This record gives sequence, C-alpha cells and structure tokens, in this order.
Amino acid sequence: MVINESNSSEESIHEILRRTLSPQIAVSSSCGFANPIEKLEASNQSVFAVIGRGTCGTVFEVAGSKIAIKKGSDKYGLWVDANITHEASRAVMEMKVYLESIFPGSSIPLVPQVHGWVHDEELEKWWYINRSQFPDDDNEIGFLFYVERILPLPEATRTALIRKYFPREFQDISLRDPSNRTCLIRPYLGMRRTDHELKHPAETLQNFPLHLDQMEEIGLDIAQFSREMAIGLAIIHWRVGSMINPFSVPVRNMARRPTHLWMLDFDKTSKLDFNDWKKARGRMVTAVTGNDPYFPNPATSGEKEKLVWSNFEEVYLQAARAVLKMHPTLSEKARTRKYPEAFLIDWKKRAQSLEETKDGSFMKFVG
Repeated sequence: MVINESNSSEESIHEILRRTLSPQIAVSSSCGFANPIEKLEASNQSVFAVIGRGTCGTVFEVAGSKIAIKKGSDKYGLWVDANITHEASRAVMEMKVYLESIFPGSSIPLVPQVHGWVHDEELEKWWYINRSQFPDDDNEIGFLFYVERILPLPEATRTALIRKYFPREFQDISLRDPSNRTCLIRPYLGMRRTDHELKHPAETLQNFPLHLDQMEEIGLDIAQFSREMAIGLAIIHWRVGSMINPFSVPVRNMARRPTHLWMLDFDKTSKLDFNDWKKARGRMVTAVTGNDPYFPNPATSGEKEKLVWSNFEEVYLQAARAVLKMHPTLSEKARTRKYPEAFLIDWKKRAQSLEETKDGSFMKFVG
C-alpha cells in the first residue's frame, strides 16, 4: 500500500507505520570476511550512489550488490570502525542462537558484516579502476572498506513518515527527493519531542529520529524495542568488550519480519580494559549518557518512561549474565563482582545528575 493524497488519512498512515515498523521474530543471514574486490571490478559499470553519511565516512551502494563501500579520510577512525564492526558482527552471530533461546520472543540486533579493507598497496589500483563510478562531488580519494549493505525502509513506510511528520509545504518535494529513499530510523527511547523538535521537525529521512512519543502515537511495541536494545548493548559490553554507538531500524528482506534493529558506526569506540574496572565503567556510562538518546532514560519521572527503563534494565542484566557465562576470561570475575549491576548503578547516578543540570545552572562535561 502506497499513500497518496486520496488515502493519506491518519488511520491509514498509522496502520502502515505500525505494520512495517513493529518488531517481531526474524532470521538473519551470514557471510564471510573476504575481500570482494574482484566482484567490484567486474561490476564497474555501476555508479556508486551515496546512501549514508557519518562522522568518519560516507557510505555508497554498489548497484545490484548486497555490498556497500564506506569511504573516509580518517584512516585510523575508519580502521577502528571496520575492525570493531567485524568483531561485533561475529559476536552477534556467535551469541544469536543461545540468546534467542533465552529470549524466545525477541530478535537479536544485527551488526553489518564487514567484507574487507582496501590495503594501502591496493589503493592506487582501486581508485584508478573505480573513481569514475563515484558521483563528481564525492570522488575524493580516501580510505575504504566493504561492508554489508543495510536495505532502507520500503516506499510505503517512507511515504507515511513524510505525510505524518514532515511540514506540509515540504512533503511533495520530499517525496520526490531521491536522498529520502535511503531511509534509516534512529529510535529514541530516551526522549520525547520537545517544543524545539515540534517547531523544527526533521526534513530528511536519512537517519530519521523517531522519539518515544512518536512511537507511542504510532502504536509500536516499545517494550519489545527496549528488550532488543538491552540485548544488543549486553553483547557489545560483555562479548565484544566495547562501547556502543547508534541503533538504527532499517528494513531487512526477511520473510518473518519487515524491520530489524541494527548496531552500527563504531568509529568512536574502543576496547574496554576490564582490568581497570573503574575506568572501564566510567567510559561505558559516558557512552550511554553522552550519545543520542537511543536508550531509555533512568532519570525521567514519567510513569511510562519508568516502565520502559525497568523492562530495559531487567533484560540487560539477564542478557549480560548469559553472555558472561560464555566469556572465556571475564566470566567469574565479572559475575562475582557484579560488573553489570555496578554499571547500571553508575548509569542511573549519571543520568540523575544530568537531569538536575537541565535548567542550565551549570554545564557538566564528561569524558
């Protein structure tokens, strides 16, 4: 179903968004960590179109392929992103069946599979072959790696989001804007829209923020989203030993589920040293409180928010304990000293401190 002017009622818009964004059981695929440069060279008649932009690079689709290219000028940041993304993707695959047996009603958040890094000795040849396939304004030579392409949300969902949340005067042009075809949603369970967001709504579907009140308005299963986020965070913390950046909700061509949570953009993360637990715990807290409000906020006073946090906290602890049982070295120490519980206590303290300074009386920098 595609929304047009004749059927763009609130009911039809909400129904489409509920149906296409509701979390349910899913099955993912896997692939290897192999360098597919030969396949890219064979398909060099295709143009590499921009499908996303991040802090450390731009993502390009490879037409007719399940592979994307991430390109950036910061070699170190891009290398960190590629390596931790690869490690996190492998960790998810290793834990998936085990965690789905513990949480049978939930699906495990995915991480894009990394397919290879273009090494320095290959760069000159690679750019000689492929530079002409990039858009003219995005063909600067840079470092790059190959990664699984995350498919965007379907046209009906994109149209419904524009009709529902874009200013009326921008809706028609936004529907025609090709950049809005690469639509990923960033779910903000820790924030409702304020007057600022209501007066200045989003005007692009790229990394579209979907706040808690919007999820309630659509009728999405917020508890299910919070459970799956908690499971994903536990994997990153206690299997990968790292921090977490954005969650996105794009479509996945799976017969049993139209949408799926993904974890991505690991360029600002680094490995945690659990031998220095105080420092590691502080960095974990900074990552979850200093980022966009993906996770529920433990310091908010609303009754619904409290329920969302309580659900998140319970599942995070259960998932963390399950993951730690499988950890080859950290398991006994972390469980004995209650590392996951200590992290949540510090998170709640930091969140409360940040809530108390929202009036602007002073600004707190954390690092």
